[in-house]
Amino acid sequence: MAEAITIHKSQGRSESKIVIDVRNPSKIKNHMDRQKWYVALSRARSLNGLYILGAFKPPNEIKPDDDVNAEMNRLRQNPLVPKYQFLRVVPENVIQIVSHNTQSIRKHITTIVSDQVFSSSHIVTLQESWAIDNESYNIPDFEEISRNRLIGRPRAFGTIKLLGFKLDNRLTIINVYNNPSSSLELLKETLLEVKDYIDESENILILGDFNHELKLGNQLESFMLGTFGTSLFSRRESTTNA
Repeated sequence: MAEAITIHKSQGRSESKIVIDVRNPSKIKNHMDRQKWYVALSRARSLNGLYILGAFKPPNEIKPDDDVNAEMNRLRQNPLVPKYQFLRVVPENVIQIVSHNTQSIRKHITTIVSDQVFSSSHIVTLQESWAIDNESYNIPDFEEISRNRLIGRPRAFGTIKLLGFKLDNRLTIINVYNNPSSSLELLKETLLEVKDYIDESENILILGDFNHELKLGNQLESFMLGTFGTSLFSRRESTTNA
């Protein structure tokens, strides 16, 4: 069964086989510009499924003053600068630490490996990794130094820490993932247990996904200050409305 439609109506579709009829030279010359050719040819899913009836003649070259050329030149002169470009080029005197909720490292490992922010960082901490004990995750130039041990099927749980360089000074990093269903009291009790393993003479950095509001003067921030002597580094508003 075959279906005949105009090029305009074919936009947005893809077919396993496409036949383009160019046997009427006068119509092609008057009506088929480069844009229409692009739409017509790109409907086929593969080159093997593309058929042309008649002699194909390439459309005219794009003129120097064409709108497309003008826009491409404008983009070259005014390139888009990503908002977080500064995270991709790290000064030599800066140690960059990234904290990120991955919601399954297995599912997003290719994104992490290809992300310049991660590859430019020195330490990467991941939350809600869904990592299990018998799986390995290869991230170039990083060594996995700790992971919550989880045996069985993956689930919304877990943290991983990755180190990309050797620390000259002692630094304790506490990587937190608190399940949204967990109470604030349970989070505080767990952190108190961690405190027993910390050398308080070292620098301490606590980060992660707390799933509780953390801001100056509130209960969680006061607990952190009183327990670990830490202060809130980020002044950005919490994204959890707890």
